[in-house]
Amino acid sequence: MIGLERILGGLDRKLATTIRVLRARRGAPVHAEDLILHSTVGYEIHARIHKPADTSTPRPAVLMCPGIHDPGHYFSTWMAPITAEEVARAGCVVLTFDPAGRGKSWGEEDYGGPEHQDEVRLALELLAARPDVDADRIGIISISLGIAMAVGGAASSNVSLSWLMDWEGPCDREIITSGGTIMAPASGHTMEDDVYWHPREAVRHVGRLKCGYLRLQAERDHAQPEEKRHATRMMRAAAAGNLPWFQLNDHPRGESPDRPVWLPSGRLAMNRTMLRKVMTLIRD
Repeated sequence: MIGLERILGGLDRKLATTIRVLRARRGAPVHAEDLILHSTVGYEIHARIHKPADTSTPRPAVLMCPGIHDPGHYFSTWMAPITAEEVARAGCVVLTFDPAGRGKSWGEEDYGGPEHQDEVRLALELLAARPDVDADRIGIISISLGIAMAVGGAASSNVSLSWLMDWEGPCDREIITSGGTIMAPASGHTMEDDVYWHPREAVRHVGRLKCGYLRLQAERDHAQPEEKRHATRMMRAAAAGNLPWFQLNDHPRGESPDRPVWLPSGRLAMNRTMLRKVMTLIRD
């Protein structure tokens, strides 16, 4: 059975990549430019803007936050469930960046903690100040553990966000470490180290968001196939907050279902869902 799952997974990845490559060739041109941010502590943070060729009128903007130890370049590869170019072709100005300790950026790895959250806030401020961006239509897409920096940074940002899309982000120390069995993101800290964990547990911050929150969760999680408790925990925390709206998959907004309908698994299915959701969010 495991061998069959691997074969089917490999076929799904190849099919998804082929279709996305063909779609990109037919799509509108996207321009890219590199830039450098300076974090509050003085780190050089390397970033890249992807945008449609025509930005004669301000566009919606999207900040993309990568997963556990990925740099911003991840969003230029077909390994990402959605790429920066795909979002830009949907009509958005897109910002990706190398969090501190990754890629070309200075500093040390922070696993979504206060330093990475500071960089999210600075990236949002940069987007809001650009003349080609509609400052009233800014969103965030976070991938996996990118939710730690995304929700922590967004909840404490002064930029007026419209939405945050969370793709299968682990919500707390139990899920991040798979019950203490995968301690790499803890950098030597114990499970009892509240000073370390509290800033990095997205479930503690999602209720403080001032924008809409969308959680996407497949039947088989990308990192821990049988794990879906992180999705329900995030929805309950969002429901207990004061968000304009929250949503799980295709359930109605404002509903935190006891028996959720999960999304189909697979890269192609998730890519289609994410593109569909992005189009809906930027229209809203």
